[in-house]
Amino acid sequence: MKRTIAFLVSILFVLTLCGIYIFVSHSPRFNLTRIDIEGNHKVSGKEILEKGKIELGTNIFHMDLRRIKDHIREDDRIKDVRVRRKLPNRVLIEVEEKKPALWINLPDGLCGLSQDQEIIPLEEEDFHRDLPVVTGLASLSVFGKQNQRVMPYKRWPNMKAKFALDFYNTLLDEDSSFSEIISEISLCDETNLILYLIPRGTKVNMGKGDFKKKSKRLKAILSQDPEFGHYEEKAEYLACIDLRFKDQVVLRKSSPGLVRSSSQNPNDWLAHIRRKGFGEKENF
Repeated sequence: MKRTIAFLVSILFVLTLCGIYIFVSHSPRFNLTRIDIEGNHKVSGKEILEKGKIELGTNIFHMDLRRIKDHIREDDRIKDVRVRRKLPNRVLIEVEEKKPALWINLPDGLCGLSQDQEIIPLEEEDFHRDLPVVTGLASLSVFGKQNQRVMPYKRWPNMKAKFALDFYNTLLDEDSSFSEIISEISLCDETNLILYLIPRGTKVNMGKGDFKKKSKRLKAILSQDPEFGHYEEKAEYLACIDLRFKDQVVLRKSSPGLVRSSSQNPNDWLAHIRRKGFGEKENF
């Protein structure tokens, strides 16, 4: 008797599922009437719909969302896509476009470099992006070789470009606020990577290598200068930070003669900065 009841319950359950499937598959209530697109700026909604080959009136449960996603991702400007059903009769398309992490200065002008090392052409909607500019790439001896050709929305296999990205990410790993104060990353001198900071163009000599340790020092120095970020209001400001020397930091203000060298272990020189602040010339 129990087996018979269990069997009948199972049959009823299967029939119920079949009924639900037939209802949602054929009811006009689930026919597509609206498509929402989010996250697109450079790629128009019309282009996305044409790529996805989506037609209004189609039952949303008959749509192959994976196929739609793959078609949309064929556009080189798009990094990723999510396509979701929104009951009862909508589809949501969420687009992530490729975007620059840095600006790079090349012979043909300024363009973007994504975190995937792809070239992002500069367009009007990019003007609001406040990103560091990498200089010194155009003068490289490898520039112009066949395997170094710059193609829009394609990966640029340039080792210096990769180096710039890795260096910038090292800074951001230490403190994301570096993105707000770095104006330029100069690779013109292969023995000395140089940063220029806003607002007054403070020059930072990073030297060559050991950038993680140096980024910690740079963060400590800037955090101990309460006037940094307000130099546009000051006649005197921190003009140069030199981190090229082992266990030594050289600071120079805009007024001549104000140079200080700090040669000691990191804890000692940071403690000294806290006690003295910037300004006077000292030898120790």
